Amino acid sequence: MKKKQEQTNEEIKTETDIKLKEFQEGWQRCQADFDNYRKRTETQKLDMINFAKAEILTKITPVLDNFGRAFEHLDITDPAISGIKQIEKQLEDILAQEGLKKIDVSGEFNPNLHEAISYEENAEIPADHIITEAESGWEFAGRVIKPAKVRVSKGI
Repeated sequence: MKKKQEQTNEEIKTETDIKLKEFQEGWQRCQADFDNYRKRTETQKLDMINFAKAEILTKITPVLDNFGRAFEHLDITDPAISGIKQIEKQLEDILAQEGLKKIDVSGEFNPNLHEAISYEENAEIPADHIITEAESGWEFAGRVIKPAKVRVSKGI
């Protein structure tokens, strides 16, 4: 009888160990799932914030272009104009701190960053290189939010 009771106790212990292991594995899976959920929602939250920022920044960038156009026709040595130039610089600095970057327009044309508004013959600049910038282009959070509008050389 004692042997039968020991065998039953062994069977119970084995079953208990199996159940314990199943519960532990289930708990670990649940913990990992929750951790993945937390990371995923945090990433989605940051994506939504960046999307909202990009919307606002896209609306502000024409103001910077307009500052540039205005300064082309004004005497920058005038103290009042110099003060306005400082305001432009302050705005650029704030936007840069938020992650806005101006797209480089020197060198070769890149359709992922630039929008060609014209192709022109040019003896001095090689084909498929940028002649001038018509409007600034901008990147935010690793994405182009506004391509630079440029004139591109056909060469000769």
